[in-house]
Amino acid sequence: MRGIYTCVMRRKSAYNITVKERSMDYNEIQAKPARAGNLLEYTLKYDTLLDMLISRGNDTDDCIMFMDMKNRERPVHASEFIRQSETVARHLLDLGIEKHERVIIMLPTGPEFVPVYFGILMSGAIPVPVSRPASTSGIERYLANLRHIIADSGARIFVTVEQIRENASRLMTLPMGEEGIVLADELLAEDACSRKTVAFPAVESDDPALIQYTSGTTGRPKGVVLTHENLLHNIHGIGLAADFSPDDRGISWLPLYHDMGLIGGLFTSLYWKMMLVLMMPEAFLLRPAWWLQNITRFGITVGVSPNFGYQYCVSRISDEAKENLDLGSWRLALNGAEPVDVNTLDSFIESFSSCGLRSDIFFPVYGMAENSLAATFPSMEQKTVMRRFSREVLEQEGRALPGKGDDMRACIDLVSVGYPLPGQEVMIADTEGGACNEGFVGEILVKSPSITPGYYKNSDATDETIVNGWLHTGDMGFMLDGMLFISGRKKEIIIKRGRNIYPYDLERIASGMRDIRRGCCAAFSVPNREQGTEDIVIVCETGVLEQGALQDLKKAVRTGILSRLGIGPDDILLVPKGSIPKTTSGKIQRVLCRELYLSGGFTDGPGQIKKSS
Repeated sequence: MRGIYTCVMRRKSAYNITVKERSMDYNEIQAKPARAGNLLEYTLKYDTLLDMLISRGNDTDDCIMFMDMKNRERPVHASEFIRQSETVARHLLDLGIEKHERVIIMLPTGPEFVPVYFGILMSGAIPVPVSRPASTSGIERYLANLRHIIADSGARIFVTVEQIRENASRLMTLPMGEEGIVLADELLAEDACSRKTVAFPAVESDDPALIQYTSGTTGRPKGVVLTHENLLHNIHGIGLAADFSPDDRGISWLPLYHDMGLIGGLFTSLYWKMMLVLMMPEAFLLRPAWWLQNITRFGITVGVSPNFGYQYCVSRISDEAKENLDLGSWRLALNGAEPVDVNTLDSFIESFSSCGLRSDIFFPVYGMAENSLAATFPSMEQKTVMRRFSREVLEQEGRALPGKGDDMRACIDLVSVGYPLPGQEVMIADTEGGACNEGFVGEILVKSPSITPGYYKNSDATDETIVNGWLHTGDMGFMLDGMLFISGRKKEIIIKRGRNIYPYDLERIASGMRDIRRGCCAAFSVPNREQGTEDIVIVCETGVLEQGALQDLKKAVRTGILSRLGIGPDDILLVPKGSIPKTTSGKIQRVLCRELYLSGGFTDGPGQIKKSS
């Protein structure tokens, strides 16, 4: 059934200020519950993702422009995807696939992924996308997680490409055995399929359309089950909040095995009939200038990236490369999946304003896999809202009160991630599960038709995470005038001298130091039983090798944090590039970093086993 929901429209806020307006005073915070709902009336366009793809096949324009590792384009029309998906489905039925059986997908972000995914849906099975190993760093943990995902999902078919099959055979024994590994080329080969016509199983809106496994930061990965209806509600809400239309042109370099690239990039562009330029993540990392060149080349209006991607462009794109850029078509730059850094927003706009970039382009968003993807978006009337708060009151009392002046030792700047999407509610909960008042820090809870029915074969985790229809995100934050602000993760807050210190605050300061790799710092606490308190530890990646220079860099990091926060780290580790574990979307895995620190798993400096300065 297609859902119809009603809602209260969002109002423009008198508090809203753009990222450039940092000295505005605030009115006194009102004592009203920190709970907001958006019940905007809407009707879903489709019942299933397959309906969405088939409808797109009636359009005349190419729907996806695939870019290869040399930034050469290959346009593909939806009708070709439909034909290829049917071929994949027939092959899977030949292999005896059954309704709701799980199929692992480990494919590059390219033309093969789309028909394989939709072909699995057509066969009645459930796609389970997984990432490829990014490097040899942390390979043992990666392989352990992959084995768990395969075993937990019960998949007997593993779809990949020849190179990955060779590597998989060399690195590990897959639970389904060699015979379970199927190449994408084999599934796409029309002549090799014994069935030319077949009646595909009926697919309903409440059928699972995706199992997205979590990153396994605090334990084994959990499989987030998402139905067609879950996903379509989220995609529809995204488009309404961002005012998408067929006139928009999107671009993404995010991997299709992750929800931000798959749902936020691919599915959303298909649903809203937008043309999508799809780059390979490896191409972006190799040549970030290609991303902005493609925005110029194709007249892109909507782009999406974690905060890291915008900072990467600032640091890696030369003035010479900017000369031929025209970013005037770009109207929305979605920023999500990791904390939004005010300094990054400023520096990106400053770096590319000469290329026609709008000053109001940034669109900070918030979401999680258990809610399909997105939970809150800003208002289109004012996309970027930054507020300055008293650091002492926020850290010691858990209250958001205005901060004044430019002394960042006394103040902290936070960017709002906006209001609930249509059909969704957000509440800030206290320790008893009741709603806090606005301006008070608590756990962020979400309720929506996009929320997962549960974790695959894990009822205990489901019952712990979803209570009375509310998704307990584990994130901490507060609301002001209906807007949500994120302050940190519940399990990652550092308590020192009675202060609640947010790891990202430490990491942001350290990342700004010369010779520290931007976005490659992890702050966490470890118990100090002798003093009955917690020690603050920060691990930073660097390319510095000389011992004396490393000691100077440690002093600079310590001094920088102490001068900005009034409290310094108890231990600083400087580690080689690639040492800090991250999720597939680029988030720092602080809990895992703590485990590595306590077990001596880091190196400190060139070739030394971990120990503090």
